[in-house]
Amino acid sequence: MDEMEIDDLRNSKSSTEITNILRKFVKDNEKTFKFPELTKRFNRVLLWTTLFQHLQNDALVSTHALCLKALRILSRDQDDIENVLCERWVITLIDKSGLLEPMESAEKDPTLLVVPCKEVAIEAMKCLCNITFNSELARNVCVNTRIAHGLITRMKICKHIPYKKELMQYDMKLIFILTALIENIRLKFRHEDGAMHMINYLNEIYSESLQPSSDEASVSANSEDAPKYYFTDEDRVIVCELSKALFNLIILPNEDTPTTEKEKQQFTNLVSVLGKIMTVQTSSKSNDLDLMNNIVNLLTSIHTLFYMSLTEEIGDKQKPDHIYEGRDMTSLVILLQFLKHQLTASDERQNLYEKLSPILTVLNKCARVRVQRKFLRKAVLPHLRDVSKPPEQGDELRNHLCRLLTTPVTSVRDLVAEFLFVLCKEKVSRMVKYTGFGNAAGHLASRGLLAGGRGARYSSSSDSETEEYRRHAHALDPVVGCTRPPPADPFRGMTDEQKEYEAMKLVNLFDKMVTAGVVKPARVGADGQLQAVEHVLQLREDLPKRTMS
Repeated sequence: MDEMEIDDLRNSKSSTEITNILRKFVKDNEKTFKFPELTKRFNRVLLWTTLFQHLQNDALVSTHALCLKALRILSRDQDDIENVLCERWVITLIDKSGLLEPMESAEKDPTLLVVPCKEVAIEAMKCLCNITFNSELARNVCVNTRIAHGLITRMKICKHIPYKKELMQYDMKLIFILTALIENIRLKFRHEDGAMHMINYLNEIYSESLQPSSDEASVSANSEDAPKYYFTDEDRVIVCELSKALFNLIILPNEDTPTTEKEKQQFTNLVSVLGKIMTVQTSSKSNDLDLMNNIVNLLTSIHTLFYMSLTEEIGDKQKPDHIYEGRDMTSLVILLQFLKHQLTASDERQNLYEKLSPILTVLNKCARVRVQRKFLRKAVLPHLRDVSKPPEQGDELRNHLCRLLTTPVTSVRDLVAEFLFVLCKEKVSRMVKYTGFGNAAGHLASRGLLAGGRGARYSSSSDSETEEYRRHAHALDPVVGCTRPPPADPFRGMTDEQKEYEAMKLVNLFDKMVTAGVVKPARVGADGQLQAVEHVLQLREDLPKRTMS
């Protein structure tokens, strides 16, 4: 917007003229994020001031939505926003969004609810999202208002708002921004049981999604393939934003932090509804993945103690596809499918840690729940049959995970190793059986288990073997985890003198590497950890003594 247009906007008293100027600005700048031309002659301040003056003028109410659209576009630009904004303007936006209206009475009598103009309220919420994200001043103003109370109250009564889905998208986004950036706002939400109300709203969204996804699905509603629950794009956005906000509110400083009975019930309810939401279909595969990403991220912040709620007991009339020990394992199947997707997706924009860390963290927690561990073990580490290939070769989950045991991304490697180790009930021999000693050595060394044994104690059970495995067990090479053809004899055709010569060459090469510090001799100590030795002859000290003939 040039200086002449700004002057016309400032001086005009005509709603029609103001509307025309603003429509042109909005149309021309819908995808603009920077306005360097406004730095000249205080044009930025003049434009913002003019827009807020019109916004506060009841005689120009027909232009308010366009004023807010223009402000929403301008608020994308962080440049000089702290010097432009003032407290009064932020409060004006909160007021236009309807968050300053007293809504408590509407909880008992919906007819008392004052519903703001849809377009004005939504545009005001968009502006608030932008300025609270970009401006510290705006965030400080929010701390000193009752915006947290307004957001919680509106969430509780939103079913009485005709355009609740459009509005709730931005309410949840604003809650996420405020709780992510302002500690005091987080405390206010916790004080007013914000997490509990958000979990209740999540349950409400899930309950309302009980419908076929299309006309075609409704025709085949009796078929097993027809979806029972379906999220519209608006529902999905609300759930995703709500999940992000809940993450900010429920994350605890550490996993040992004690929780009250009330909090325990909240976590139990949350995990239960998240397990159900995993099964809900959306309009596309990418939307399904977006939803799963947010659910998994939220689950990472929840203590293992509450994970049993992911796999609820089967009711008398329920017949889910995946049942194990009387529990519905559908959510675990979906988590494993999501893991498989993350392992195979070729998204170069996302590094390995970002892709795999959340889902591996969640599965590690699931594996700490006995019944879930047993189900996951059968799915990830089924009984071995074909042992002719190394564990890292193939397209099964076990193969993908074994490949990651040697990845240079140590955080991912450790998560994978811990997951597999727990599935093996922290038993070294079982871990080696399914992954090969070479792949597992790093994790076993870090746990002090190179000499064998096991970590934590689990209930005893036998690791039953298939006939195919037993048939080839004698030929298995435990280092690589598969059978290998008999190696050719390297000494074949050599005289004793040649053999001795080659052996001494090898000794000399090792001696050079040790002297140069390339390698350092070590042995497994009594604690299972590697211990350096001063001389290679020390390696012979613990060798079993041979009986002399």
